[in-house]
Amino acid sequence: MERKSFIRRFWKKALIILASFILLIMATAWYLAHRWDKQIRIQLKSYVLDMSDSLYNLRYDQMHLNLITGSLALEKVSLVKDSAVYARLQQEHRAPRFIYTFSADEISLKYFKVWRYFHKKQLSATSLVLRNPSFVLELNTQNIDTTKPRNAYQNISKKISSIHLGNLVLDNTNLKYTYIKKDSSLIYTQLNELSVQVKDFLIDSVALQDPTRFLYARNYILDLKNYQYRTPDSLYWMHVRDVHYSAEDRSIKIGQFQVAPRYNREQFDIKSVYQRDRFDVHLNNIDITNLEPRLLLEDQIFQAGKVVINSGNLDIYHNRNLPPSPGNKLGKFPNQILLKVALPINIDTIVGKRTDILYTEINPKSQEAGKLSFKQVHGIFRNVTNIDTVIARKPMLTIDLDAVLMKSGKLKAHFGFGLKNNNGAFSVTGQVKDMDGKELNPVLKPLGMVEVKSCKINDLSFSMTGNEQGAKGEVKFLYSDLKVSILKKEEGSHEFKKKGLISFIANMLVIKDENPGKGQVRIAHPKYTRDPNKSFFNLVWKTLFTGIKETVLGEHSPI
Repeated sequence: MERKSFIRRFWKKALIILASFILLIMATAWYLAHRWDKQIRIQLKSYVLDMSDSLYNLRYDQMHLNLITGSLALEKVSLVKDSAVYARLQQEHRAPRFIYTFSADEISLKYFKVWRYFHKKQLSATSLVLRNPSFVLELNTQNIDTTKPRNAYQNISKKISSIHLGNLVLDNTNLKYTYIKKDSSLIYTQLNELSVQVKDFLIDSVALQDPTRFLYARNYILDLKNYQYRTPDSLYWMHVRDVHYSAEDRSIKIGQFQVAPRYNREQFDIKSVYQRDRFDVHLNNIDITNLEPRLLLEDQIFQAGKVVINSGNLDIYHNRNLPPSPGNKLGKFPNQILLKVALPINIDTIVGKRTDILYTEINPKSQEAGKLSFKQVHGIFRNVTNIDTVIARKPMLTIDLDAVLMKSGKLKAHFGFGLKNNNGAFSVTGQVKDMDGKELNPVLKPLGMVEVKSCKINDLSFSMTGNEQGAKGEVKFLYSDLKVSILKKEEGSHEFKKKGLISFIANMLVIKDENPGKGQVRIAHPKYTRDPNKSFFNLVWKTLFTGIKETVLGEHSPI
């Protein structure tokens, strides 16, 4: 009995001591939390004022510090620019080019090492989470800042010796970015529902020199579900979906890029008033590597090593029933358009894979739609740039394409575009092999009122050079068993009717049914003066067609 009584007394005393110890810890924690809570409140606002030269003010509704869990939370937080101070700094030529403000429903630090902060001036936490943050960023190139540049560590070193965050998370972020040019023109970008993760963020005396870090962190990861932009003419929506960016890999992955017409074909024609191409574009699974994000953000230069488009569809529609567009298309060749793009671009290589292209045109004479298709297009674009210093070293943009023309034609083409001057200088070489000519009827019947009854295209090889004024070249068209029907449109129907007599005369007296004929290969040397109201591809086609016509009909044919 005495032994049991002793044990009860022992445990009673032990529990009293333990409870007292816990109460002492809680009291100490409460005291320190109350004391440090007050200090943190004062220091947070003073730090922001001191480090920004009074440019920014920190505001929040509530702050909660829990020493037991090591958590610190701020509710309804905002960082606000003082407009009067900003104006003064601009007048004194001390205003920074990069200005930002932000707000968030909550900012929370997890496993915040409070003791280390107060005794060693080291801010360290496992994670910092911003819930529903909204950022407004402005890069003003007109600002003149004569102050000595300071990095992030130099800005904080008088107050804090280091900042380390294991993980920084910005969830459901809204971002508005404004770029103010020297001429006062503005470029706006707005992103919604953006997710940002920053891994192993460290600011100290040596972090900036660490080659394994980018802007003080091991990695920045950005994810964006959807971004859409309406074009200035209000005819299209541009969508970018499922974007993933990794600073560590210097890469961007895009699930889909889409140019979507806002109107169907009939409505588009009404809105357009004049003839113009209607584009419907889907590019899927795009990989961009060796990206330079700092150049893009600070200097508005898009520079990347390689862009790969893994699949896509391009649907082009043109209605020639509408009146021609006023003016002309001079200055609108591909290289001329690239040189006029306001954003400096330098991409070493663009690769397009497994892309299908369909061109549809309405002929006002037949009132029918001709369709020309290119299947499984594979293309490599090299030296895509409009930057003068790059062009001085590499003056040519080149494109290599291969595709299936209509159903079976094996098409290969090489384009070269001059970038040193703005006259649209170009060269083209290409070849189509092993094709049944009847496969061209879906485009020839509606647009040319001609039907191929038989033709074996063995080899169509061509080359040409030109500029925005015209082109000349060489065409070698090898074919056999060519027979055609000249057509007319049946009144009030979609049916074509053969012009029997004219077709007979054409096949018997005018058309040369094969090349080579009688052992001699006919090679054409076409020249074509460009219609300034027509496009680059129209000039290439017309030059090629002139060579084909000379081969089939003879150089001086009246047709």
